[in-house]
Amino acid sequence: MKTLAICAAAILTIASVGCDESALDREADAVRDNTQQGAEDIRDSSQNAAENLRDRTDNAAESVQDAAERKADAIEDRGEMNADTLEERGENKADALEEVDVE
Repeated sequence: MKTLAICAAAILTIASVGCDESALDREADAVRDNTQQGAEDIRDSSQNAAENLRDRTDNAAESVQDAAERKADAIEDRGEMNADTLEERGENKADALEEVDVE
């Protein structure tokens, strides 16, 4: 029984030490969260702009609709690319913060 209690105490100690986040870890998490929100905002904005363009040309000639669809797709692609770039930069910044914390 004594051995079991010692093992449990050791596991709890190791777990609590491993879970203790430093200020830089919390800052890295905040960077990731803010970056994810910003990327999601960019995606939403570009999708809304593309959908508005499609809606405005619903009753237009087929050639106009086709051109609008291509432009809407380009808007969405650009938004996705910008969001991905923002996420990558945020992840790099967060990783750098965590690396400073390790050193």
